[in-house]
Amino acid sequence: MKEKIKQVNELAASYGSYINQHGKKCISVWSQVKAFREVFGTDFGIHCQILEHSDRYVIVQAKIFGYDPERIISSGISKQYRDKPGYLSSAESFAISRALSFMGILLEDITSKEEYEELDIPVQPMNGKDTTSADTRYDDSIINELVKKVHYAPHTAKLDFLWRANRELLDQIKIKDLATYNSILNKFNSKRDEITTQNEV
Repeated sequence: MKEKIKQVNELAASYGSYINQHGKKCISVWSQVKAFREVFGTDFGIHCQILEHSDRYVIVQAKIFGYDPERIISSGISKQYRDKPGYLSSAESFAISRALSFMGILLEDITSKEEYEELDIPVQPMNGKDTTSADTRYDDSIINELVKKVHYAPHTAKLDFLWRANRELLDQIKIKDLATYNSILNKFNSKRDEITTQNEV
């Protein structure tokens, strides 16, 4: 087990490692999950469960277990507020990341790259590889098309889908043009408020 965990960490670091504001190395959720599956295959399962889902937030727990469902290897919990687009998928991803970190799949920091970005705390790539694909190009037409889809979204589930489907693009915009990112985020939040108000009438 220890040798395989070492292999996972080396593989995850090869996909892209980052350094936080305290000088500690961290990896992305994508790297953790991809490396975990490549090394362990189906030896372990990941089970996610919603512990609480109120009108303000959601709490998700992720458990990693062996062939025996009663044998819990590790677990992690994440809380996300519902005013954020894609809050449910973020809670699931961060809970899985925590569970993997507690299993030993981490470099020097238990917090993932995405969790730092969620808190608007910058992390810098160490080896020139960035799993957010910062070289991806985008233009105004792509942004306008996304905004249009947000405007015509019929329900909050559609908003969550649009956020997840365009997360890579949004991460890139956030890095390169924070004002545009905040404008898009406001449109998501405004549409969510509009749909919620309509449903309450």
